[in-house]
This record gives sequence, structure tokens and C-alpha cells, in this order.
Amino acid sequence: MNLARTLKVSWEVLLGHKMRTVLSSAGIAIGVAAVVLMVGAGQAAEQDVVAKVRSMGTNLLVVQAGRFRAFGGRQRQVATFTTLTTRDEQALLRQLPDIARISGFVQGGVIARYKGVRTQTTLAGAEPSIFDIRDMTATSGRLFTNMDERSFQRVAVVGPTVVTNVFGGADPVGKVLEINKVLVRVIGVCSARGQDLSGNDQDDIIYVPLSTAMVSIFHMTYLQSILVQGVSQQATDGLPAEITPILRKDHRLKESQDDDFSFQTQSQLLQSETQTTQAFTLLTGSVAAVSLFTGGVGIFAVMLISIRERTREIGLRRALGGRKRDILTQFILEAGSLAMLGGLFGVLVGIGGTLLTCHLMKWPLVWPWTATLYATGLSVGMGVLFGLYPAMKAARLEPAVALHAAG
Repeated sequence: MNLARTLKVSWEVLLGHKMRTVLSSAGIAIGVAAVVLMVGAGQAAEQDVVAKVRSMGTNLLVVQAGRFRAFGGRQRQVATFTTLTTRDEQALLRQLPDIARISGFVQGGVIARYKGVRTQTTLAGAEPSIFDIRDMTATSGRLFTNMDERSFQRVAVVGPTVVTNVFGGADPVGKVLEINKVLVRVIGVCSARGQDLSGNDQDDIIYVPLSTAMVSIFHMTYLQSILVQGVSQQATDGLPAEITPILRKDHRLKESQDDDFSFQTQSQLLQSETQTTQAFTLLTGSVAAVSLFTGGVGIFAVMLISIRERTREIGLRRALGGRKRDILTQFILEAGSLAMLGGLFGVLVGIGGTLLTCHLMKWPLVWPWTATLYATGLSVGMGVLFGLYPAMKAARLEPAVALHAAG
């Protein structure tokens, strides 16, 4: 019996028991779908993290006022200091040629009002270089300048969400906005940036000059952080070692005293976030693999039942000259076909689930081709593996014994 004929007979047998075929393939289908979905969703989530980290700026180093520790993959502030000032910022820019751009930064929650509309939002005080660091442009009006910063101008650049929440979607340029009882004039709308790593809306924000935020709104004399952009990634990686002695000297820290500042790099953020994502993907992928194994056990059971039901058929084929190899091949092909059928259906469901998840979560669109190929190959291999013993058992049946048992 040739392979094509054997495969045809196998499919005829499977189609003759449609319900059994569907149910035995369902286990494999569920496992494959789960593997493809979990891996695809994990890859999309990882790409989303990378995009969000890059939205903060390229070659970026954040000098933070205080000490931070990592808890559950996230940085949490454990101590706060008020020693980081604009003088530190100027000293760093003056002494370190590897710094391309720098901006002091303060941020806090505020109440914004406009013509009876009141909403809570975030206000960020920064220097004009913040827009270049974060690659932001003005979609309407203009961004504030160094002249606005030096003259303590009460001007603001608002995010798209603020435009919607406060101004009802109308162009806010030229309008006066009340922020914590301080009047500021809106001069521009900045480009959209989406959500940050914590899921916060980065467009629900108002930017004002750093001097205005510190003196008129927050009444602060210190910086919460300094955003430093290096001339290259290599230069940025070396900046912490260059910045530390400068800040320790300016803050008059003794050798026995710990730093009153911390560093946060994009690589650290990316590493902690991707580790969390990869661990979740590995965990869910392992559960999916167990489902795939369970589907293989289902095929094993179905093939054993099939052999018992077809003992007479096997005996007749052997009595009419059928070889052990033919019987073995047919049952292996049946098991492999069951697994392939379930695998193909699982792939369709898995890819569809991945695309739907990316759409609902607003993640980058990912086509998990590698996971699809591996899952499909694994499903077929699983079917052949679990079908091997029943096939060998069928091939070893002697004609007389099979016919007697069937009778």
C-alpha cells in the first residue's frame, strides 16, 4: 500500500467518526491556540513597553531627588531629598560635554478650571528642551521658549486629553486657564504621546515653564528630577559615573554619607518591564503546553479505542496479505492527521485571538509566525508520538488472534 492510498484511507476512517474526530482534535486545538495567543500577546506587550520607554526620549538618563528601590519590577521612592536644584543642572551642563540636552523637572496634580469646567490633571514644569528630549511638537499654536522661561511667563502648552476634558475639543490657543487659582495663557497644544508604563495618560498634562511652576504654582525651591539626554547611547551609559562626583561635591556629602539622588536609565526601565512580561509569557506558555500535552493524551485514548473497535478489520487485512508496516503507517497517519487538524484550527483561533488582544489593548500588531510554526510542528509531533504505541499495538496483532477476538 502506497503512502497516498494509506493517507486517503486514514481520512476516510476519521471522517466516518466525525464527532470523535472533532472532540479528540479539540484538545490539541485548545493547546495550540493557547500557545500562539500567549506568545503573540507577550511579544505585543513587549513591543508596547519598548515603544513607551522610547517615547520618554532617546539616550535618556533621569537624575532623581531621593532614593529608589525596585519592588515587584517597579521603582518605588523610599527617601525624598530637597537638595537637587537648578544650580546642579547648570553645573552638569557646564562640566560634561557628553550632555546634549538637559531639563529640570517638577510635576504634581492640579485643579484646572475654564468657564465652569473643573478637572483634575497633571502639571509639569520643565525647560523648553523637554520638548526636544521627548520628541514633541506643537499641533496647534507654539511651544514655550527660553525667553518665556527666563521671564517667568505664565504660559502653558496642553496635552490632547486636556483639550478634550477642559475645552470640549475646541482649539484652546489664546484662552486663559486657571490652574490652582493661578491664571495662565494657553499658547499651544503638544503632540499625543499615549500611555506610560504604568498605564497613565501622558496626554492628560499641562506643561508650563519650569520657573513658573516652581515660583507661582508649586512654590518649590528644589527639583524633583533632572532629565539628561546624552550625545549617544554609549555616552549616556557613562554619565552616572561622571555626574555622581559633581553632585556629591555640590551637595557637600561626606564619604560616609550615601547619595541623596538616584539614577534611572531607559535600559533599566526596559529590562525590568521586559523581564516581567517575559516571565508572564513563560508562565502562561507553560500552562498552554500542558493543555497541548493533555490533547495528546486524548489522541492516545482515542487511538486505543479505535484499535479495539477495528480488531476484525486489522485481522482481515493481515489475513489478506497486509504487512505490519502498512498497519503501523495507517494508524500513525491517523494520529498525525488528528493532531494536524486540531493544530490548524488552533492556529486560526490563536492568531485571531492575538489580533483581537492587540486591538483591545492598543498594542502594536504582532503576527506570531514563529510560535505558530513551533506550535503546529509540536502538535503534529505530539500526535505521532502519542499514536505510536497504539499503532505498534495494532501492527503486532496476529491475524488469527485478531479474527478470533473480533468474533
